[in-house]
Parts: sequence; C-alpha cells; structure tokens
Amino acid sequence: MLFLHQITPIYSALKNYVEENNLRLHMPGHIGGQGISAEELKAIALFDQSEVPGLDDLHLPLDVIKKSRKLLAEAYGAGESFFLINGATSGIHSLFLSMNQGSKILIPRNAHRSFFGGMVLSAAVPVYMPCQFEPELGIALSVKSEDIADLLFLHPDVQAAFITSPSYYGTTCDIKSLSRLSRAAGKILCVDEAHGGHFPFHESYPKPALKAGADAAVNGLHKTMPVLNQGACLHLSSDFPHKERVSASWSLLSTSSPSYPILASIDLARDLMKRKGRSLLDTALGFSLEYKGKIGKIKGLRVFDDELKKVFGVHELDPLKILVSVKDLKIDGYELSWLLRHRYQIQVEIEEQHYIMAMMSIFHQKSDWERFYQALKDIAASYISGQKLLSYLETPPEPQVILNPREAFFAARKEIRLDLAAGEVSAEMVAAYPPGIPCLLPGELITKEVLAYLEYLRKSGSHIQGADDPELKSIKVINQ
Repeated sequence: MLFLHQITPIYSALKNYVEENNLRLHMPGHIGGQGISAEELKAIALFDQSEVPGLDDLHLPLDVIKKSRKLLAEAYGAGESFFLINGATSGIHSLFLSMNQGSKILIPRNAHRSFFGGMVLSAAVPVYMPCQFEPELGIALSVKSEDIADLLFLHPDVQAAFITSPSYYGTTCDIKSLSRLSRAAGKILCVDEAHGGHFPFHESYPKPALKAGADAAVNGLHKTMPVLNQGACLHLSSDFPHKERVSASWSLLSTSSPSYPILASIDLARDLMKRKGRSLLDTALGFSLEYKGKIGKIKGLRVFDDELKKVFGVHELDPLKILVSVKDLKIDGYELSWLLRHRYQIQVEIEEQHYIMAMMSIFHQKSDWERFYQALKDIAASYISGQKLLSYLETPPEPQVILNPREAFFAARKEIRLDLAAGEVSAEMVAAYPPGIPCLLPGELITKEVLAYLEYLRKSGSHIQGADDPELKSIKVINQ
C-alpha cells in the first residue's frame, strides 16, 4: 500500500479511509451512501468524502493532493498543475480572471462558450481572430499564424492570445509558430486544449500545447481519458509570468467541497497513462488507420482526414476523431445518427446535416470499431444515391464590439422585432451550427450586414443556438 500511496496518493488515501470503516459524524449527509436508494450511486457515494484528516485540503494542499498535483505536472511537463472539478470551463475562467482587468485578449471567433464567461468575469475586451474553414462541410478548424501576427501589430496593447487547439474536430494549430510570435511580442499564449489531454503520452499524436511552447493549457481530461465527468486540469509553464494570480483565481472559482471521486479518477488516470498510455494509444492508432480506410471505401461515405489537413492553419490531426461526410447518401447526418442509435444501439458524438463524428476512446476494442463500420456499411447500402444538392451557410460578417462582454452582461435589455434591429447592440448570442461561429455576441453592433445574415439564417432553417427566440423573429438588444 505504501507503493500505491506514492503513485496514486489521492486514491490510496481515500481507499484507506473507506477501509477504516469509521462512524462518519461529518459531511456529506449521506454518510457513505446511506439513504441513497440506487445501488449504482451508493458505490460512488462510499468514496464521496469531505476533507477529513488524511485526505488533505484542495485549497491548501500539504499532503496527498499536493503530491498528486506534482505527479500531474510531471506527467504533462508543466511547471505547475491544478485540479479542475468543474470541467475545463473553470480553468479557462481562471486564466481570464488572472489577466489585468479590462485588458485586450486575442480570441478565436469559434471559441467555446466558456470564453464568453471568462470575459464577463474579467471585463476583458475581445479582439477576434478569423477562423479557417473546411469548405465542403463548412466547419471552423484553426487560426493562422499570419492573422495573429497582423493582429499583434494592429493591437500592441493586447495582454494575451487565447486559442483553441485541438478544435472539436481534432485539428490542431501551429502552436510552435504562434508561441514564437507571442513571445517575441511579449504576450502570453494560452490554449484551450480540452480535447487533447491524451496527446503527451504518444509521439504519433499531436504535440501537446505546453511542449510546443504554450504558456498555459487547459485539458478536459474526462473527454478523452478514463476520468469522471467534470474532471479536468490547468497547466502552467515553468516560466508563466503570474502564477500567484492564476492560483488565486482558481481558488476563488473552485468549490470548497471538492468531489473526491473526480479527484481520485484523475489520480488513477494519470498513473494509467504514465504506465500504459503509450501502448493503449498505439493500439487505438492502429485501429484508426485500419477502420478509417475501411469506412472511406463504403460507397456514399467519405472520411475527412486529408481534407482537414489541407485547411490553412491546421497543423496536425487527432486520429481518434472520425469525421464522416454523408453527401452521397439519400439521408443526412441527423437521419444517419438516428438509424445508428435506434437500429444498431450506437450513439455518435455529434451529427449535423452533412456529417457525423464519432469520438473513439483508447478503450474501444476492435469489435467496437468493427460494429461501427458494419453499421455504417449496412445503412449506406440502403440509402446510396447520386450526389445531392447540399446547402452551406455563409461566413458571418466581421463583428463590431461596442460593449465588452461584462458591460453587456449587466446592461438593461429589451426585446424587439428582428427587422427593426439594425443599429442596435445585441444582448444575446446568435450562432448557427455548423459552423458554430457566433454571428452575434452580447455587446456587438447589429449592422445592416449582420441583420441581413440573421434574416438569411432565419429563412435557411438552420439550427440556431443562443437566441431566446430560436425562430429569430425577435431579438434581445441593449436598452440604451
């Protein structure tokens, strides 16, 4: 047990406490699962503890949490690492909150919604970077180093650049080049690497952000590793300029009642990846190469790999994201996903009109890959057709920021008819999926071009997110 305590400090201490079989006269109120009727939840509740002696303190770690954080930092090549138990979102918020109040930040337009929350918390002023699209599927994938260089020249007062790499679709940016640019300009480069927590453990996968020169990176470990939902981590490079401010921001945003099951799952996953990660990733890579080739030969389907790599700014690709175009089938991606779920009991990560995407895990066996392949083969044989006419969304107009997100968040608002909105300042987000790039964010001017685009979205029948009125007959604006 002493050896286990050294390699999985949190899990081992937690297991020791459970085995002591103490009378629990402390929080939480279920006292180890008593009163929880579902047996499945009882098993988790047994390890759901508060910070009793021996289990350390998340906010003032001196024992097992401190040791586990050090092991996590070593595994990821970080100067310091923090546990996140509210997902990668809390790490992104922590980085934003650690910046100078009201500072300018370079941000990709297709950033996760947590970026907006971070700007509300920090009063950051966004300077948006243009996104590079894959033209056939209309999805946003990357930012170009040339664009960032231009923006750094035009906005020498920005404090940091914050990019997303990998994208939701597994494409990474050229972080090495972006790091050189940001460091030469004296700026911080932060990376939302939520989908890349497995990258450090195999050289044939994309290079991890920190290793490529990023100053900070956030990993949503639960996305790609054996970690419970909400389990994530924030890493800082050894020369990160204001670690104390990040630490204070992280502590401010983190609960004082941490989930020990989540912490233990991170502890165990980090140990597993150190010991067996390369082997597991190697096996998964072999399956990916084999089955991407097989799926790509199914008549009516196409696996998008080379197409993604050709997009400007895309540097590498995660082999465990399987993006499949359905343009030569009679059915669209929504219908294909429905058939997979209801006829074959297979649930994919996402479906859109023109594609589906599967996220493969290092724990999927060959039989799982084969099952997915056979289901696609069966469905495609029943719905093959010639090329159908596909509709694609145009790129949204360039945004004009009038109020920063924090100012817009607290401003009074009113609802008006969409056709009367030109010249108003938006109080809500409007985004169509795909491409997932907001046409509007709170605080941005509704120009004639933006209004025309919104009318176009409304008539296209696109899937709209963010707006209170999904039919876009009305919109909320700042009550000036």
